This record gives sequence, C-alpha cells and structure tokens, in this order.
Amino acid sequence: MSGPKVVRIVTREEILDICNGMLARVDAALAEWRRIGERNECIDDDAVAAAVGRRNGLAALIARDRFMDLQKQAPIEEGFLRDDIQSRLAKVAAEQAAARTRGRREREAASSLLRTLRTGGDVVDADLLERLERGEPDAIAQGFGILSGRANAPTASRDLAGRLRDDRAPASFAAWLAARPAASDPAIDRIELRLAELAPLADDRTLAGWRSRLDEAADAQEMRRGLLLDGLEVATGRALTDARARAAALTECQLVLSELDTTGIDTTALRTGIDALDAAAIADRIAEAGAALRAERDARAAATRRAAVLEGLSGLGYEVNEGMRTTFAAEGRLVLRSATRSDYGVEINAAGERMQMRPVAFEAAGYGPSASRDRDAETIWCGDVSALQAKLGDDGGGLVIERSLPIGATPLKRIRVEEDRNAAAEYIPRPQERTLR
Repeated sequence: MSGPKVVRIVTREEILDICNGMLARVDAALAEWRRIGERNECIDDDAVAAAVGRRNGLAALIARDRFMDLQKQAPIEEGFLRDDIQSRLAKVAAEQAAARTRGRREREAASSLLRTLRTGGDVVDADLLERLERGEPDAIAQGFGILSGRANAPTASRDLAGRLRDDRAPASFAAWLAARPAASDPAIDRIELRLAELAPLADDRTLAGWRSRLDEAADAQEMRRGLLLDGLEVATGRALTDARARAAALTECQLVLSELDTTGIDTTALRTGIDALDAAAIADRIAEAGAALRAERDARAAATRRAAVLEGLSGLGYEVNEGMRTTFAAEGRLVLRSATRSDYGVEINAAGERMQMRPVAFEAAGYGPSASRDRDAETIWCGDVSALQAKLGDDGGGLVIERSLPIGATPLKRIRVEEDRNAAAEYIPRPQERTLR
C-alpha cells in the first residue's frame, strides 16, 4: 500500500500537554479536597499523606514516559477525591444532625421537667428555672435530681417497695433520656439532616432562617406542624439540589482553569468574581475556558505535528527549509523534493490531526520523469512512510495509517514546478534526447 495515504499523527509534545493538564486537574482536585476537608475537620494527616503520595505517583508516571498509565489513572484519582470528600461531608452532616436531634430531645425533656417542677410544689431556685427554660444540660440533670429526691422521699409504701426490689443503682438522667422512645417526627429528622448537608453550601443567614422555621414546626400542633414541614421539605430540597449543582460546577470550573493554566494562557479574567456566580454563569465560564483550552491545544498540537513531520522527512532526504515551515503553517499544504531523486517528491495536506501524504512527480515545460519510473517512486515512498512512522514512535509519538491506496491504484500526481512555489527550488527536468549514428 504505497500510494496516497491518510495518516493520524500524535507527537510526544501533544501527549505531554494532555498529561500535564490531567495532572493539573488532579492537583486542583486535591487542593479542593484538602480545603473542604480541613474546614469541616473530616480529614486527618494520614489521609492527606496518602492522597499526596498518590498524586506524586502520577507525576512519576510522566517522568517515566508512562503516558497511557497516567491517562488511565488520573481521572480515577480525580473522581475518587470528589467522591471521598462527599462521603466525608455526609458523615459529618449525619453526626451534626444526630447531635441537633439529641439537643431537641433534651430541650423537650427540659420543658417537660420544668412543668413538673412548677406543678409539684417543690422549692426550685429561680436561676435553675431560667437555665431549664434555656435547656441547659447541667440544669436538666440538676432538675432530674430534684425529682429523684422527691420520688425517694421516705413513705410507708416506698419503704416497703424498697425492701422488695433488688439492689440496683438509681437511674441517671442520661440513661432515662436514652430509654425514652424518640418522639421526633421523621420529617423533622430528614430536614435536620438536609440542613446539616446545606451548612457548608448555604450562607449563615439563610441557614439560620431554616433552622428557626424547623424549631417552630417541632413545637407546633400536629396539623400546623405538617404544613410547616411540607413547606420546609420543598424549600430545603430545592435549595440542596441547587447548591450541589453550583458546587459541582464551581469545582469543575476550577479544574478546567487549572488545566488551562498549563498552556500559559492568563486565566485571571476567567477567575475574577467566580465565587459570586450562579450555576448557569459558572457553566458559561467552563464553556469559555474549555473552548480556549481546546483552541490552544489544537494550535500547539498542529505546530508540533508539522514540525515532527518536516524533521522526519528532512532526515529521510527531503529538502526542507525555514520558509517551508511558515508556508506549511499558513496554507496547510506543502510539496517537498527528494534530494536524491530531484524529479520526485511528496505532497502533504494537513487537516487537524490528520494529514494526507502522497508521492508526486515534478515536470516543467511539459517534461517530467517517465511514467515507467512511478512505481519505483511509490515503492520508495512506502519505505519512507515506514521509516517516518518508526521515528515518531521512537520519539514518543505515533503515526497511524488510516487509509492507503495500493501502488498503481491512481496515477502519480504531476506538479508543474513553475506553478508551485513550495516545490524544490529551480528544478527543470531536461528532455531526453536520442541521436542516430
């Protein structure tokens, strides 16, 4: 298959750009993981050391030219960091929600205890009553002690009961509270958990408003409580969905911008004011940064492909000069002459990551090489493509032939040198002459 070919070329420089960008995304994800984890106190030094070690392992893959391994492992690590911090935040939220539920139960117990003390005729210090109204744990324990003392006051019946019961330690307030069935509405617990999940994402004022409404619902009569909880379910559910979407978009934007930084493009304008944007506006920033990244990478990749092909063909004996590099970049087409076979050469047309290459013959003033030599030229060109493919592979890149025609499948293209400024300098083949003797 030695005729015209369509090839796809990837250079080492292009692969390095991609790998460095992926490592930059991991770095940004790691920084975000640490920031959120440290702010919420849900990561420790061992977890940080393990994450940094995995990141350094990815960097080592680049240093050892294990580019495919890096491209497989970097997205896995990035995804792990995202999922891991969400798992840690969910655990923190569950613990916070449980703590608030316990606090609510203690306040309910304090309210019940306060009513009992006020109606029981006990002499209770005014300061203790105020602290019970605030639901302070130590005041609840002290009030429970007063009730225990009343219950243990000596009477004939209690004395008899005391002789009949076994020797057991008196119950503490904590044990009594733990033994009580949970009176909390499942909807309250669900909203409490949702508010804990919203805590890192919502502003303090909004969160305080929701908590106030939840406390109001918890103390309301059953019918009104249902209405209040339904409203909170809708509001907090929508808010959590929106907050998660915005947080995910903001994280993705930071990763894309970090990737764009590796190209040398200034991202200051794209980063300005990003924390104040909503999810839709952040998505626009992501699209803008992504477009800039693709455009820069495409331009850099095209330049490195052209340079690699010209360097490879120059090493194979084709005439290349600096002016041709400029022409190739501007027009996407170039014709090179073989230094050893001045009447033959190669034409290259570039389109994205693909190039069409075909052997050509030069002619001037209607004269050119004999068509009988074209098959040899195509055969030699086949060897040149194989050599170019090997060189690019040795350099860390690659050349894949996607389409090729066999020798003789199409006539060898002829190029008039006086009409093609990219062709070999002033070659004008001489007509063959015969003399009769």
